[in-house]
Amino acid sequence: VHPSSPQDANPLAKAKVQGVPVEQKTVMQIVDGRFKDDRWIDGRWDLSQFAGADGNTDWDRVIDAEIARRKLLEANPIACMNEDPVNFDTSEIPWWAWVKRFHLPEAEKLNGRAAMVGYFLAIFVDKFTGHGLLDQQNSFLGLLALHITVFGILAIRQNSDLDNLRNLFDEATFYDRQWNATWDNVKRPSENQE
Repeated sequence: VHPSSPQDANPLAKAKVQGVPVEQKTVMQIVDGRFKDDRWIDGRWDLSQFAGADGNTDWDRVIDAEIARRKLLEANPIACMNEDPVNFDTSEIPWWAWVKRFHLPEAEKLNGRAAMVGYFLAIFVDKFTGHGLLDQQNSFLGLLALHITVFGILAIRQNSDLDNLRNLFDEATFYDRQWNATWDNVKRPSENQE
């Protein structure tokens, strides 16, 4: 096989190599101050152009296209015109597609972390109290460890959450530090009474 053979290329590339005229498509562009994409018809995504191999709408591709459209418009704001309204609403995408795309991976990550931390705390409580895993379900210390695990995992979902909590603490104590700094090298009234 010759290295420049188009056998592994996609159909569009094969047609170009073979010299067959190919219709140029417009994908995710701002042209003359308007959003242009061949899949965007009358202010909404033409869902028939997002059909998967089975003929059903591939909702992940629709979500990807909408995210890309919004990022493009965020980076390149254009004026809204009554002649070119946006009729697409994200509620047209079924709820289960959103759950599958965004919530399940997050839930799996949180459940995995909770299981690991919970198992560690169960071993910790078992070592220090002598209560087995089943006994811990009815003990105060076991229930406390369970609640610490669940609420800890919910409060700290990512490493960046630790930074957010640290920043929140710094913000909460800022005025205390500022107040104390105003009294540097100054005798306080309470010290004058002595």
